[in-house]
Parts: sequence; C-alpha cells; structure tokens
Amino acid sequence: MQDHDKWLRIAQEDLLAAKGLMKLELFSAAVYHCQQSAEKSLKAYLVFKNHPVIRTHDLIKLLELCMSFDQQFRKKFDAADFINPFSSKFRYPTEFDIPDLADTTHAVKQAESIIKFVVKKIAEPQTGQTSILESK
Repeated sequence: MQDHDKWLRIAQEDLLAAKGLMKLELFSAAVYHCQQSAEKSLKAYLVFKNHPVIRTHDLIKLLELCMSFDQQFRKKFDAADFINPFSSKFRYPTEFDIPDLADTTHAVKQAESIIKFVVKKIAEPQTGQTSILESK
C-alpha cells in the first residue's frame, strides 16, 4: 500500500466514523470527523504529488497547495470552507451553537465530495490531460 493510499484509508475511516456518530446524534463529534476526513484526503493528494505533508488543519491552505498541481481543486472551495471550522469548533465548552442534523448531514456530504474528488484525481493519468483527450 502506497503512502497516499494510507492517507485515503484513514480519511475514509473518519468519514465512516462521522456517519456512525451522526446516527447516534453526536453531531459535534461527527462534524469534527468530517473535517478530519477532508484534511486527510487533501493530504493524500499532496503525498501522491510528492509534496511534503505540512502540519496544518486549515483546509483552505491545503486546497491552495493542491491547486498548485491542479486548478480544478478550486471546485472544492465551498465544501472546504463549510467544514474547515470544525477542526476546533464544538470541541470545547466555549462553543454554544452545537451543530444540528442538517449541518451535520451537509458536512458529511461535503467531506464525501472531497474524498471522491481526490480519489478521482489520483486515478487520472499522470499528465492530468484526460479532459483534453475526452473532448476530441
């Protein structure tokens, strides 16, 4: 198993944890695992591109690094922006607005969209020119 596959496996486990926690109505923990899933997915792509893994939880910063290899990562800005605060929000008692089912469902959907996008990008040929080939 390659290093990027290990990152993706952990990302997928975080997403499964989020879905399980959501069913138990543990929404704060669920959205945290959504953020973790997205973070590890983006780091998987960077590892795939032989970029050193940086120590950050900031999804926007990770997304910008991914965009240095592929501008299509810009499509995931809204998803990353929504779940980015969940790395720390709701983790401590100073946060009073506990997420609800709707927010948690949306967070799961956004994290899942990032994982699927990264998996698709890693599966593309190294040239990343599939869209050019498909249009002809």
